[in-house]
Amino acid sequence: MARRKNLERRRIILSNTFHLIRENGMDNVSFQMIAEKSGISKSLLQSYYSHKSKLIDDVVRNLLNTLDRQVEKFNQTDDSDICARTKAFIYTIAKLGVYDRGLDRIISEVFKSNETLDNWSRMLNGWIENNRLFAEDNYNLDDVQTGIAFVVTGVGRLYHDRDIRGLSAEQMADYATSSLMFSFLHCSSEQIKTALDDGHKIIASIDIKKIYDAIDTMFAEGKEIVC
Repeated sequence: MARRKNLERRRIILSNTFHLIRENGMDNVSFQMIAEKSGISKSLLQSYYSHKSKLIDDVVRNLLNTLDRQVEKFNQTDDSDICARTKAFIYTIAKLGVYDRGLDRIISEVFKSNETLDNWSRMLNGWIENNRLFAEDNYNLDDVQTGIAFVVTGVGRLYHDRDIRGLSAEQMADYATSSLMFSFLHCSSEQIKTALDDGHKIIASIDIKKIYDAIDTMFAEGKEIVC
């Protein structure tokens, strides 16, 4: 009973943190705001999460897991590799930023400084390693992690300048995926083309509204969460 109560309270804390960040931006959300919205004291909140960074990490891990599950649901290809799914994943993030102002605020804040870029690269790399996402194709983990750091910075600049440069979400995903594959995963031109084509097939079946709804309710009661 106590364990279930503990999990449900964490669910409430994570949900409120996510919605406060969407409304106000990461830098403008304090422990006190989260505690008040969650109906608990700041000291009780800190007994669950001693640092704001750990709380943000858990929010992000759940966001990434939800995105990954949703993108895979729309994967109609017979044998798409991780690079094709990476293209679809990047595309989906970019489209969600256009779809929802709150999510756009989160995405934009990620790319505003070296510190936030480093934090998100670290979280992405940890998530990729824990889920062994590139292990199935025997890519070198160090190369993957270096490539992810490069791609996060590059796609961030493209996302920031997307209107000026007239870039679509798929164009951004193509640039990021092909750069990762060519410069860091040492893939051939043929492998890159195949991955981008397979990624396009996944994208063609994606329903952004359904993915948005899944993210919007990812901390709802009954949903599986990590914390």
